[in-house]
Amino acid sequence: MTSRLRNCGLAIATAVVCFAGSTFARAQDDTPAVVPYRPSVASPAELPAPGWPELEAGVSWAKGGDTARSQSSPVTFKLAWNESWGMLIGTDAYAWQRAYDGSTAHSGGDTSLTLKYKLPVNETLALGAELGVTLPTARTPISNGGTNWGINTIASFDYPGIHVDVNVAGVRLDVVDAGQGTWQGGWAVAASHPLDERFGITGELSGLVQQGTSAQSQALGALNYNVSRALVLDVAAAAGLSAAAPDWQLMAGLTVRLGHWF
Repeated sequence: MTSRLRNCGLAIATAVVCFAGSTFARAQDDTPAVVPYRPSVASPAELPAPGWPELEAGVSWAKGGDTARSQSSPVTFKLAWNESWGMLIGTDAYAWQRAYDGSTAHSGGDTSLTLKYKLPVNETLALGAELGVTLPTARTPISNGGTNWGINTIASFDYPGIHVDVNVAGVRLDVVDAGQGTWQGGWAVAASHPLDERFGITGELSGLVQQGTSAQSQALGALNYNVSRALVLDVAAAAGLSAAAPDWQLMAGLTVRLGHWF
């Protein structure tokens, strides 16, 4: 099964990279730059350029936490129709996990639909909000079988040489175990810094809290490479800071423009 997942992930990655390469070849310097949200947990208030859709895709490996081991291939489509409003559609192209008892499961992922709003305050501060729903399109136990509603509030700050995103989120869970609260809270603080015209680094702290469960927190470090204004590559590693969080996570992926739709 692991070999099958690797082959699936490789096929997905190859197809996306080939498409990204053709997009990159057609890219012009005066076109809008893509706005990567991955691989950090925190999202910026910034939207993609209106009418210029973007695709984010990657592969993630994790050990510990809710499962002994897990692998996934997250994909997110992003489109803004003006400077203030946009939408996101996300899922896992493929997900695999091994429980602590040795059993395994594989499936596509749940599907999230998100409406995003951006409010520029001044040249250095922008606020944002994301309202979304996650639909149980995956098979159990990859999915808990419930429809979850969530809201994420965002504050993005720009300082000389550094960009900071602060997220505070809440999710209303449709299905929970006995003794657990129906609301799950999340927070994330990410800071990014360009090393030069091509490379940039990101550091982040994030966590989850829910009544009846142990709090989770993790630290993440990421490196991104700007191939062009149409394509950004990224790699990241995260380490759990609490016993309930995954011991470690490794991620790699890209953000690519999908042309000019309107």
